[in-house]
Amino acid sequence: MRKVLFIAILALAVMTMFGEDNAIIVPDFTLPDFEGNMVTLSDLEGLIILDFWATWCPPCRDEVPVLQNFIDEYSDRGLNIIGISSEDIATQQQFKEQMNEQGVAMSYTLLVDEDQSVFRQYEVQGIPTTIFVDSDLRQIYREVGFAPHYEEGFRKIIEENLPLAIE
Repeated sequence: MRKVLFIAILALAVMTMFGEDNAIIVPDFTLPDFEGNMVTLSDLEGLIILDFWATWCPPCRDEVPVLQNFIDEYSDRGLNIIGISSEDIATQQQFKEQMNEQGVAMSYTLLVDEDQSVFRQYEVQGIPTTIFVDSDLRQIYREVGFAPHYEEGFRKIIEENLPLAIE
């Protein structure tokens, strides 16, 4: 009897984690932005890119202009980009100002995860970690690291999934 109960609980846990279509369901979270407004992942609609990053990380710095280009190009079609850093607001704000001076607005949403609870929920092992998620919180794609040639693949993922995300 215990074995049957264990198998049933395990099956339920796997179904909850992966959903009905075997997609990985990412954890919901709520974090503050720079102004203290709370942003909840499940409240967003459309295609969502979660970018776990840090100001001191060279590949993260390289990825910022690419993400900004994506938000400029696709936000009116339902793309949301959420940058998540464990660094304090002052450090992130200073970096954002430096990027602005270089012509990169960083107009996408930046959130603060000072206790790294969301980093842990998402099992982030390296940065940047970029995760594409639909509005049902199904993970579409996950990449650790960044190189300029990733832009083409990211763009393809965006273009293939935006119509599905905003139907």
